[in-house]
Amino acid sequence: MRAIILGLTLIASACVSVQANVTTTPDATLLAVQNARMRECPADRIQAGARSEGFGAQSGVLGEDLALTPVASDPTKAVRLRRLTVAPGGVIAWHDHTAVQGMALLVSGEMVELRNTCLDPIIYRAGDIAREDAGTAHSWRNETSEPAVVLVSHVIRLPR
Repeated sequence: MRAIILGLTLIASACVSVQANVTTTPDATLLAVQNARMRECPADRIQAGARSEGFGAQSGVLGEDLALTPVASDPTKAVRLRRLTVAPGGVIAWHDHTAVQGMALLVSGEMVELRNTCLDPIIYRAGDIAREDAGTAHSWRNETSEPAVVLVSHVIRLPR
């Protein structure tokens, strides 16, 4: 019996409590969403018809539909969530939002927007939101060496 108690005591004393000093890097995507904010043209730089063209033809953009939810009050429409991945130097060509409105959240990277109502280019970084209302026409370009990821949500008309 004494040997058993001595053995258990030795085993128990061999257990060491280790306190690991673990650090984690915050998830960049989560930080972008948690710190999301609307970015708009500065009030003193707004001008109707400030621009009518963008960065050129569409290039370096991969668009993926992630979800589609029908609008209960209008069965001809749905809310669409898309992920756009824009390669370095990639361009989203000039387009307007008269028929399709929504918003864009930059999840990672950096993009420059030319907008019909702003005299200056607008720089978007992770966590910035662009409103795309019926009066919006714009173009985007990734001027960095890293891909940019943008989540866009729009109310669209469903195909018949």
